[in-house]
Amino acid sequence: MTTSITTETNKFIKQELSNVLKEYDYGVIPNSIKILPTKSLNPDAHQSSLFQLTLLENIKLIITIAEEGYIITEADPVDVTVNEDLECAKKWINKPFETMEALLLAVSPKFGDKFHQALFSNLSNLSQQSIGNITNN
Repeated sequence: MTTSITTETNKFIKQELSNVLKEYDYGVIPNSIKILPTKSLNPDAHQSSLFQLTLLENIKLIITIAEEGYIITEADPVDVTVNEDLECAKKWINKPFETMEALLLAVSPKFGDKFHQALFSNLSNLSQQSIGNITNN
């Protein structure tokens, strides 16, 4: 019974990671999102619940997906410069987020900028389509 539940959970996690790879690649360093192997003594453990990505601020995060949500387990600079962006990311370690979007908005001001630009662009396109539909009728 637990194997079936674990298999379903692993499928869900793989799908979540696939969504993260597609949906948020614009707001992190390109091609930096990678699924990591988990180290567990339990053979029924989730096999793909850990991944890493690099923020636009050049901070590498290790994130796990747990029942509580997305949790940053590590935050390290990509280069040797330590700055306030790293301190901002570190204050969120071990605090769960319901969504990946909420996590990225909290830890990455540059992601927030990209997110708002994408949102504005999508809303502008939608508005233009609506105006076009009204004038064509």
